[in-house]
Amino acid sequence: MSDESGPRPVLDTAVYSEVQTRLRALKGRLPEASVRNLAQEVIRRLAHDVTTTPVSPPTDGVISLLCKALMSDDDQEGAAFVSALRSDGATLETVYLHYLAGAARMLGTWWEEDRVSFVEVTLATSRMYAIMRSLGRELPSHGLADRKAAVFATVPGEGHILGVKMAADLFRKDGWDIELKLGKTHDELVEEIGRSDVVIIGLSASSERSLEALSKLVIALRIKTPSTAIFVSGNVVANHADIIELMDVDGWATDYDEARAHFEARVAELARG
Repeated sequence: MSDESGPRPVLDTAVYSEVQTRLRALKGRLPEASVRNLAQEVIRRLAHDVTTTPVSPPTDGVISLLCKALMSDDDQEGAAFVSALRSDGATLETVYLHYLAGAARMLGTWWEEDRVSFVEVTLATSRMYAIMRSLGRELPSHGLADRKAAVFATVPGEGHILGVKMAADLFRKDGWDIELKLGKTHDELVEEIGRSDVVIIGLSASSERSLEALSKLVIALRIKTPSTAIFVSGNVVANHADIIELMDVDGWATDYDEARAHFEARVAELARG
């Protein structure tokens, strides 16, 4: 992860509030077991990051203060903590890999030891994710903005593949470089897409049974590759657009023309800088 030079902005509060509001609403629409899995995914993905930078890591005491701020009754306390770090000169890399990753590891330990409740952990992870997203908007795209390329993938456990295969063929005929991933596990998709240089991801899901896998995959991809655009297609859009809207995606489509318009608009936006 590289960082910018010059003045370091604080959090984008509008993004922070919007992402957190949608994530809370999404969790309200999912079973408790699914909410627990989302919280675990945030912790697992953030805690997995390690750093070899020469910056001295914060002490456990400081990370403990951040964890408590993230679980505070004050919805802005955790965000204010990170904003202060940025204002004091902390780079994005330091915030991600020292502070947020450290907080994720500590929260995970506290949860395993029953020192914090399920409610506290889900609250803290929602705020961590929203903070991460508000910082991620500062990152440049990791791919080639003027390249008409995308990854198409079915969510884990999805058995309906004909639609996404047909879509891939249509996009290829229209000059797009499409990498198609079918039958992959959650971790395989996150790692393989994370190594790709594309700037667009198209996820296909067919039914309500795919909602948990889809929401978990979106969160993991946002943490792994925050600057990549994510779009959703498939029957799940027609039947559960109200839930899809709560996920942290850039859009959704019910047919080829709609999907192509989304993709071309995204490439044009990135090309403009």
